[in-house]
Amino acid sequence: MKRSFALLATIMTTGLVALFGQSGTIQFEEVRKIEIKLEGEMAHLMENMPKEQRSGKSLYFSPQATIYKESEEKTEDQNMAMEGENGGIRIMMSAPDNKTYIDLEKNRIIEQKEFMTRMFLIEDDIVQEGWKITGNQKMILDYSCMEATQTDTAGAVTRVWFAPSFPAKGGPSNFCSLPGMVMEVDINDGSQIFLARSVDMTAPSKDIFKKPSDGKKVTREEFDTIVEEKMKEMNAGNSAGGTFIIKIKN
Repeated sequence: MKRSFALLATIMTTGLVALFGQSGTIQFEEVRKIEIKLEGEMAHLMENMPKEQRSGKSLYFSPQATIYKESEEKTEDQNMAMEGENGGIRIMMSAPDNKTYIDLEKNRIIEQKEFMTRMFLIEDDIVQEGWKITGNQKMILDYSCMEATQTDTAGAVTRVWFAPSFPAKGGPSNFCSLPGMVMEVDINDGSQIFLARSVDMTAPSKDIFKKPSDGKKVTREEFDTIVEEKMKEMNAGNSAGGTFIIKIKN
């Protein structure tokens, strides 16, 4: 009898390892709202401007790590120009070479970010953010998902739907601190959305999980400062009128 119980326990343990230790790929669609305000004589140009940008991303997962990056079917760059009486707007929408690597064993995150043609590398500990489980549930790709929310210091709400029963842990971008796989993210009432479109449980090549290494190493605070200062510089340069060049990167 004891031997039978031991055998049963071994089978159950093996089953649990198989359930929560699988590898595969999730294809995500990212949708980002484009909100640009123009005043005066250039306001009418807003009528022809795109309202959103869509791109495809891939999340590769394993028991040890995940990596989130542009899908193999690369999103085509979208460029357009609109001219007014006293100037115009050029819009260039492109997908940067961003990658997010999550080391699940060491609880570390490495982000490779492209900004203004420059590459940056940010490495940090994974922060266990203050998520609140709402109790709401829905199905995404046949997985039962639970809703969790988080509010930042500016009052913006992020809603995520994660699948506790998914056989791996992780999520798109840096959403990786929930007990399951994050299948959908809504940031600030649709300003940016991540939505899982398909799941493939075929194990990816080990080469896929190579840690990002391109770019200047900076802290998250340093990167935010670089972005803020560059945006101020661009706004100052455009204050005299003429043609605005707007670069939108997902």
